[in-house]
Amino acid sequence: MVLRSSYTRRLQLIASVLALRHSSPLVAQSWRNYLELGSRTQQRCIGNNRDVISRLQALLQRTTKLKTSIEAKPSGTGKSTASTGVIGFLASFSLFSSGKSKKDSATDKEAGAKMAEMEAAQSLSETIQHSDQLFDENNFQEAYDLLVKSANPEAYEIKWRMARVLFNLSKSTPSPKKEQMVRESFQFATEALALNDNDFASHKWYSILLDAKSGLDGIKERVTQLENVKKHMKRALELNPTDATSWYILGQFYYGLADLPWYQRKIVATIFATPPEGSYEEALECFEKAEQTKPNFYSMNHLMLGKTHQALKNNAKAKEFLSLAANVTVLNEDDKQAKEEAAKLLKKL
Repeated sequence: MVLRSSYTRRLQLIASVLALRHSSPLVAQSWRNYLELGSRTQQRCIGNNRDVISRLQALLQRTTKLKTSIEAKPSGTGKSTASTGVIGFLASFSLFSSGKSKKDSATDKEAGAKMAEMEAAQSLSETIQHSDQLFDENNFQEAYDLLVKSANPEAYEIKWRMARVLFNLSKSTPSPKKEQMVRESFQFATEALALNDNDFASHKWYSILLDAKSGLDGIKERVTQLENVKKHMKRALELNPTDATSWYILGQFYYGLADLPWYQRKIVATIFATPPEGSYEEALECFEKAEQTKPNFYSMNHLMLGKTHQALKNNAKAKEFLSLAANVTVLNEDDKQAKEEAAKLLKKL
């Protein structure tokens, strides 16, 4: 209350001085109007009263010069000059009163942009969280539908998840739609890797889908891409050594090389001066690492542990893991494949 009274008294004092110095009713009325404006402004911006007084004092000096200029003009031009001077003088009030409005407008725009950015980030985060939940629950179609409707389709987090969910949907899709979905998945994985090559997920899914896509292009193309498949999966593990699925995929790579039939070995030898190598021992190490990282995370890992132990003549261990795979509750296509193959292999032990 004290601050407001002091503020008003100062404005009144300055207005009184100017009203006495200028006989023009227009100028005097303008000051009275400005005083009312100042009174309203100070209620909103009491913290800026010193700046207001300083500006008014500067205007006082300008009006003094204006008065001197008007008085020096011949009487014939006094009216026009006085009108021009008053207009210029009142323009000062307009600039003074509107300056903060422009600043506030810029601030409001910036705040609005930040708010929109925050809302977009929140929307993306919610989409990611929900799609991951749906994927973990094997609701691949629902996860796909959610990702397709994302307001941020070009975001890295959306791209690699699209690659993942499309690939899993392709497993239960008949040809030729299956092949089309695999290629589309690979395209998403390629775009995700281009957006961010410092995240394990981009390398992991690029590796998986490069192998799947090259397999569609023939045995020679698949063999040609073996080193790239391995390179990206190893990079994924460097970035996240606790991802069980990446260890499983690397184990598949070593197992596949160790289990190559003779005609494919010949193709590998013709393509590479030094063919990539893989052994059952290396494969077993990766599958075991995956199981240690996340026990019982994947029926296919149980199947591969059983097959690798069988290849190494560890029949007791092979039976143990094949039994786990054969008794899995089927929730998706991978569970179905693991269950059926493990049951067949158990009959041979």
